[in-house]
Amino acid sequence: MQRIRGEEQWVRACLQQALPDVDVRLHDDGSRPGMHDFDLVREGRKFAAVEVTAAADAVSLELWKLINGGDRWVREELVGGWMVALEPTARAKRLRSELPKLLARLEAMGIPQLSEAHGPTEDLVEQAERFGVVSAYQSPSTEFPGSIYCTISLPHERSGGWVPETGDAFARWVGDWLTAPNQADNLGKLQRSGADERHLFLLLPGFTTAPFEALDPLMRPNGPLPTVTPHLPEEITHLWAMSSWNAGDGFHWSPTLGWTRFRKIV
Repeated sequence: MQRIRGEEQWVRACLQQALPDVDVRLHDDGSRPGMHDFDLVREGRKFAAVEVTAAADAVSLELWKLINGGDRWVREELVGGWMVALEPTARAKRLRSELPKLLARLEAMGIPQLSEAHGPTEDLVEQAERFGVVSAYQSPSTEFPGSIYCTISLPHERSGGWVPETGDAFARWVGDWLTAPNQADNLGKLQRSGADERHLFLLLPGFTTAPFEALDPLMRPNGPLPTVTPHLPEEITHLWAMSSWNAGDGFHWSPTLGWTRFRKIV
C-alpha cells in the first residue's frame, strides 16, 4: 500500500470536511505509474477523480530544508544571533562551510551588518555575494549563543505588493499556471481517470511561485473570492486551492456553483 504523504493527508481531511456526504478514497496505491491521488465516492458510486499538486518554488524549498531542516544551527566560535537572507540558488554545502567564517570575521571587526556602509567590508560583501548571501544582520542579543538563522530572499513580486479587493488575480494566475508545460503530468492523470468530474487540488506553500496579489486572498481571513471564471484546461472540471498558512480559507470553483470557500483544517 502506498503511504500517503503529509500534505496529501491534509488535503484528504479538508476535502472530507468540505464534502461530508462523500467518501474520499485513496486511489494511488503505487501499483502503477500515473495514477491520480484520490477518488470521490457518494453512495458507493465513484463520481470524481482528484489530483493534488503544489505551486512550489522547488529550488527555494530544497535550500530551506538543507539549511533549516535539522537542529538549530549553532557555531561555538560565534557570538551568534545572525539573521541571514539567501539567494534561492545558494548552495547549502558551501554555505555550511563558508558562512560561519565570514560571520566570525564580521564579529572580530565589531560590525553587526554585512554592508559596504559599515566599515571596511567591501571584500566581504563581494565574497558573500559569490556564495549566495543577500544580507546578514546580527541582533544585539540572542538566547542562543552562536546561532545562525537563514531565510530565502524572494523576488519582490512574490514577497509583497498591493492588497487586492477581489480574488481575480488568483483566478487569472491559476489559469496561466495550469496551462504551463510542466503541468502535463497532472493533467494526464486526470484525463486518464475517465471520471465525469476531474478535480485538481492546488496547494500554495510558503515558497510558492504565485505572485503576492494571487496568494494574498488565500492567506488573509475572509479573503475575497474571485469574481471571474478561471480558464481551466479541459482536463480539469473543478478546482480547489488553499495556502499552507494557518490563516485564510480555501477556494473552490465548480461549473455549477462558481467560486465558493471552504474551511481549512489547521
